[in-house]
Amino acid sequence: MKKLENKRVISLDSTDNFRELGGYKTADGHTIKWHKLLRSGSLGNLNQKDLNFLENYGVRYDVDLRSDPEVADAPDQIQVGAIDYIFDPIFNEDRTDNSQDPDDFRKILETNKTYGYDHMIDVYRQMVTHEYCRNAFHNLFMILLENKKDGQSVLFHCTAGKDRTGMSALLILSALGVDLETIKEDYILTNKVVKHIIDAKVEDVKHQDFSPHAIESLKTLYSVNMDFLNAAIAEINHRYNNMDNFLHEGIGLTDQNITDLKAIYLE
Repeated sequence: MKKLENKRVISLDSTDNFRELGGYKTADGHTIKWHKLLRSGSLGNLNQKDLNFLENYGVRYDVDLRSDPEVADAPDQIQVGAIDYIFDPIFNEDRTDNSQDPDDFRKILETNKTYGYDHMIDVYRQMVTHEYCRNAFHNLFMILLENKKDGQSVLFHCTAGKDRTGMSALLILSALGVDLETIKEDYILTNKVVKHIIDAKVEDVKHQDFSPHAIESLKTLYSVNMDFLNAAIAEINHRYNNMDNFLHEGIGLTDQNITDLKAIYLE
């Protein structure tokens, strides 16, 4: 078997925004193990070459954070048996507009000049305030706690691998003791990794005579923005005082869960 490289951004042919969380340092001097935690966009178009890569990489669990409509549109193309598929929707409906009717969606964009920004601020706050969302994050952590064997990984993803996935990464990295500045750097890295995709989508709608403010809203929806993550963090601090309380009281993690997570994922 070919030796695996330690790379933050992994380029695959049939999925976007595929990244490693290994190598990040914690505040107390530990390091997240490589090849244990992966984040990505949709696996709905996964080809055989990339599937072989995932299996060789040691992916054991595929946690799909998308809603029912998104999964119905593009089910994950994984090998049943080789990888355990876990459907764990953060929202019980598509709150990220990935399955919107195009005509209806365009009307929203054209009539509400700040729709993209306002909508995403609301989505991030909901991931803190909605019990359904918090239960989904709890389920994700329970899968993480099962990933005890060396050489196997948990891959968690949504459609674009940026919002639900970005929020999941915030919680996981926080639980492992990574400092907030590093977490924010990992979050905003999405914009660099998928810049070519964002640029292509923006160019496409320019040719469809979208108004400038509708184009700007779409660009906002395609990207990540530190304001979005900060809105979630502010909501956590407002309701729970700090991240540690949120992980315990909001997500339902115990002190033992945190200790076990660190034993599994840190070195």
